[in-house]
Amino acid sequence: MLSSIEDAIKNLESYVEDPLVKPSDLRAYLDAAVHTETLNDRYLLLEKLIVLMSRLSESEGSTLKNLSGTIQDFLIDTLYKDLPHPPASYVGGTPDHLTNPSEVTTTPRYAARSADGSNSNVLFPAMGKAGVPYARSVPALRSIPASSLPDPDLVFDSLLRRDEFKEHPGGISSLFFAFADLVIHSCFNTDSKNWDINNASSYLDLSILYGSSEAEVNRVRRKDGTGRLWEDVFADSRLLLMPAASCALLVLLCRNHNYIAEKILAINEHGNYTQTFTDEASRIAQDDEIFARTRLVNCGYFMQIILGDYVGAILGLVRDGHAWRLDPLKEIRRSDHTFSPRGEGNVVSVEFNLLYRWHATLSRTDTEWLQNTFRQLFKSQGQQVTTQEFHAVVRKALKPPDDIKQWTFHGLPRGSDGRFKDEDLAKLLQDATSNRAGAFKARGIPEALRVVEVLGIKQARSWGTCSLNEFRKFIGLKPYSSFTEWNPDKDIADTAASLYGDIENLELHVGLQAEQTKEPGPGAGLCPGYTISRAILADAVCLTRGDRFLTVDFTPFNLTAFGYQDCQFDKEDGSYGGLLTKLLFRTLPDHYTPRSTYAHFPFLDPTFMKSHSGIAPDVLAKYDWNRHPATTTVAVNAYDDVKAILGIPNFESEKRLQELMTGHAPNRTLISKYITADGWSSYFALTTANLIKKKSFGQKQKNIDIVRDVINVLPVKWICQELAGLPHASTSSNDAFTASQYYEKFATVAQYLYVNFDPSNDWHLRESSAATYKHFFNKVKGNFDALSSWFTSSSRIGPDPENRSQVFLKTVYKAEHNRTDGTPGHGASALAASLFCELVPTAAHFSQAIAHVVNYYLDAEKQTQREDLVKNAALKSKAGDAKVMQYVREALGADPPLAQTSRLTQRKLLLSSDAEVSSGTKVYASIIDANKTRAAGAHPVLGLADYGLLSGPFFDTVVPRILYEILSLPGIALTGKFKRHVFTPRAIYRLLHSS
Repeated sequence: MLSSIEDAIKNLESYVEDPLVKPSDLRAYLDAAVHTETLNDRYLLLEKLIVLMSRLSESEGSTLKNLSGTIQDFLIDTLYKDLPHPPASYVGGTPDHLTNPSEVTTTPRYAARSADGSNSNVLFPAMGKAGVPYARSVPALRSIPASSLPDPDLVFDSLLRRDEFKEHPGGISSLFFAFADLVIHSCFNTDSKNWDINNASSYLDLSILYGSSEAEVNRVRRKDGTGRLWEDVFADSRLLLMPAASCALLVLLCRNHNYIAEKILAINEHGNYTQTFTDEASRIAQDDEIFARTRLVNCGYFMQIILGDYVGAILGLVRDGHAWRLDPLKEIRRSDHTFSPRGEGNVVSVEFNLLYRWHATLSRTDTEWLQNTFRQLFKSQGQQVTTQEFHAVVRKALKPPDDIKQWTFHGLPRGSDGRFKDEDLAKLLQDATSNRAGAFKARGIPEALRVVEVLGIKQARSWGTCSLNEFRKFIGLKPYSSFTEWNPDKDIADTAASLYGDIENLELHVGLQAEQTKEPGPGAGLCPGYTISRAILADAVCLTRGDRFLTVDFTPFNLTAFGYQDCQFDKEDGSYGGLLTKLLFRTLPDHYTPRSTYAHFPFLDPTFMKSHSGIAPDVLAKYDWNRHPATTTVAVNAYDDVKAILGIPNFESEKRLQELMTGHAPNRTLISKYITADGWSSYFALTTANLIKKKSFGQKQKNIDIVRDVINVLPVKWICQELAGLPHASTSSNDAFTASQYYEKFATVAQYLYVNFDPSNDWHLRESSAATYKHFFNKVKGNFDALSSWFTSSSRIGPDPENRSQVFLKTVYKAEHNRTDGTPGHGASALAASLFCELVPTAAHFSQAIAHVVNYYLDAEKQTQREDLVKNAALKSKAGDAKVMQYVREALGADPPLAQTSRLTQRKLLLSSDAEVSSGTKVYASIIDANKTRAAGAHPVLGLADYGLLSGPFFDTVVPRILYEILSLPGIALTGKFKRHVFTPRAIYRLLHSS
C-alpha cells in the first residue's frame, strides 16, 4: 500500500513539472467542444491528443494507460467515419458490377488476397478492386465554370513553381518520401485513357510488387512449389521512373517475401508441404498456398512499416523517442456494446488522389536526378514539354523489357543469379537517409515537374472535384474566410486572390499544395499544409482498418504462427516503433551494422536526429551515427575449418560482456576455484531428484515437463540460493523473480553474448542483458557489503528459506580479502561482477546441453546406450563418469545446442578448400554441418563457452549426476514432441543463398 502511494506521488510530481495538459492546450479543447464540426486546426488539437495519448500510455499507472486507450478508441472511430463505407458516390457514375453479389468467387481453404483486390468485402466483392472508378467523397456544390478558372500554366508559375530549395524543417529524409511513393502507387494508378478508372486496388496489398491482375502476378512468381518470387523483381513499371530508393525498397520487400516463403515451407506448420510432387497440379496447389500466406505476411510487414515507421515519422513520435503508436487495426467495442466496424472494404477517392501530390519534398539530389532524367527523355528540363509529348514519351518509358527478370533501375547491373548487388542497394538507401527532403511549401515544386502538375490541375478539373473549403468542411475543419487565413504569406495570398478572386473558388489541388505549412513540434513531424496533415491520418486509418486481411483475417492461422509473429514490431528494439529496421537488417545485414542510426531511424536525417531528437542524450550515445564499409562475411561448414574458427578467441562476445559490466574488473579465476570445488555434484543430484518429485503430476502414471520444471531450474536455484543470494520467489514482484523468469533473463544474456547473429535483435538483447546485470550486480554487491558491515543480518539475503548463499559468499569474500596476488577484482563491486561473469552467461547453455542429451537418449532406438549410460553414472567413479561424458559428447555432436557460431578473424586464414580468409572477416561456422562431416573417432565441435557452468571440471562432474536422476526413472519415455529452444542459424536472407 505504501509503495503504491509513493509511486502515485512520484507520478504526480512529474506531471506537475511537465503536465499532461498545459494551460495553452485549453484553447484547442474548448474549440473542439464548441465547434464540433468546424475545428480550427491552427489550434493543433490533433497534435495535442497524439502527445497526450503517447504520454498516458507510457505512464506507470493502469488508470492512465486505460485513459490513453479510451481516447485512442474514440479518435480511431472518428477518423474512420470521416469517409463513408461503402462510398456514397463514384466518379462517372456507379457501374452495375460494383454491387452485384453474384461476383463472389469460391476461395481456397486458406485466406488469400485476389490479384485485383476483389472479394475484400464479402458482401460487395467488387468494392475497391482494381479497374473500377474512383470514389467521390465530397460533392462539389459551388458552380464554377472551367472557363472561369485560371490557366493551369499560370497557376503553376504563380503559386507552385519552386523559387528556392528549403530543407525539411522536421529532419525528414528523402527515404521517407521514397517509401511514400510505394504507399501512393499501391493505391493510385489512374488509367491513362480514362482518368475516372483506378487500375490499382484500394488496399495496401503491395500490388506494386505482386501486380493487379492474374497475368501480372504470374509474371513475378516462380511456381516451383516454394511460393517464391523471382529474384529482385516487382510488377509495377511506374516505379522505374521514381527516385531509385523507391525501387530499392521494393526489391527488399521482394527479398522479404522469398525469405518468409522459405521459412513457412521449412517449418511446415500444418505438415502438408512436401519437396517432391506426384503431379503438376499438386505442385501448383502447394505453391499457391505458400504464396498466398507469404503475401499476407509481407503485406503485414508493409502495413507495420506504414503504421510504425511512416506514421511515426509523420507524427514526430520517432524523433521524440515515443514507441507508442496509433493502432487503427484494433477491435473496439463501444459503450453501447456495438463494435466499431473493421474490414468493411475501402475505395480510394479522387480527393485523396490529389492529397498525395508531394513533389515539393524532392531533395536536392532527387531534383538533380529528375532534371537529368527529363533531359534524357525530353531533351529538356521540363519547361517546354507539352502534355502530348509527355504522354507519348512516358508511355514508351513505362514499357520495359517483357521479361520482368531483366528490369533494372538507376543503371544497376544484375548478377548471374538475377540479383542486384547488396552494396548497390545499400548505397541508394543510405544516401536517401542522408539526404534531407525538401519542405512542403508554396512555390516548392521543381520546374521539371511543370507538365506533371499542369496535368494534375487539368485532371482534378475533369473530375469535378470540390473546392478546398468544401473538402475542409467535409473532414470537420473550419473553412477559410480569406486567402490570408489560408496562407499568411502576403505575396502568396495576394497572388491566389488575383487568380481565384474568392477563397471559396480556390480549387482543392492548388489549395493543398500552396497552403500554410505546420511547424515541427510535439505531434508534428511531417509538417505539410494543415489540411493535408489532418486528412492523411483519416486516410491511413481507413486504408488499414477497412482492409479485411489487415484486421479480422490477420491471424496466426492465416499467416502461420511464424508469419504472424514475424511481422510484429518490437517496441524495445531501439527504433521506437516500426518494422523497417528489421527489414533492412534482414535483407542487407552486411551493410547495416548493429545500433546504426541508418537502420534504426532511416526516415530521419542522422545529422538532424542527433541534434534535434527528444531522446535522452545518454540513450543517443548508444547509437552508431556513422556510415561504415560493408562487413566481409564468410560461411564455413567443413569440420577442420570450423574447428580452426573455434580456436579464435571470441573477442566480440568478450567486448559485449565488458560493456555490460560498465567498467567493473572481474576476477574469474577466484570464482572458478570455488564453483569447481568438490560437493556440488551431490547438490545437483539431490536437487534434481527433489524437483522431479515436486513437479511430477498424475495418478498411476506420473508426468513432468522435465526441461521447464527441472533442467532449466537447476542452474537458477544453484546460482540464486547457493551462490549469489538473489531474491527468488514463487511469484514475481518488483524485487524478486521466479525461476522461469530468471532462466529467461539468463538465456537472453547468453544469446546477446554468444548467439547475437541477427542485428535487429541486438538492441533489445543488449538492453535486457544490461538490466539483468544491473539487477544481479546491485543485489550481490549489497550482499557483499552486508558481509563487510559490523552488523550482518540474514534478512539482507531475503526471505527465501532455501537460500544458503551466505556460506559461499563469506568464503569468497574472505578469500578475496586475504589474497595478495595483485590481480584485478578487489572489493564488493569486483566480486559481484566476477560472479556474474562466471555464472550467468553459461547458465542457459548448461541447461540446453543437458536437455539435448536427455532428448537424444530418450529416443527408443537409443535404449541400449541409455541403459549403459545409467549403469556407468550409477558407479559414481572417474571411469564411469568418463564413459558417461563420452555419451554426452556423442549426443551433443549429433544434436548440438548451438547450430552456428561466429568469430571475427584477427589474421589471414587458409581454409581446407584452399580459399583464403582475410583478417577482419566475420566467419559464420556451422556446428551442425561440421559434426556431420567429422571423421570417425573425432571429437565433435560444440562452439560452447569453456568456462563457468560449461568448464570441464564443473560440467563433467555434475552432468553425470543429473542425467542419472532423470534417465534412471522407471519407465521413462517422451510424450509429445521435444520443444526446442535452439539458437538457430543466422536468420538473414543472404545466408540462405550462400554456397
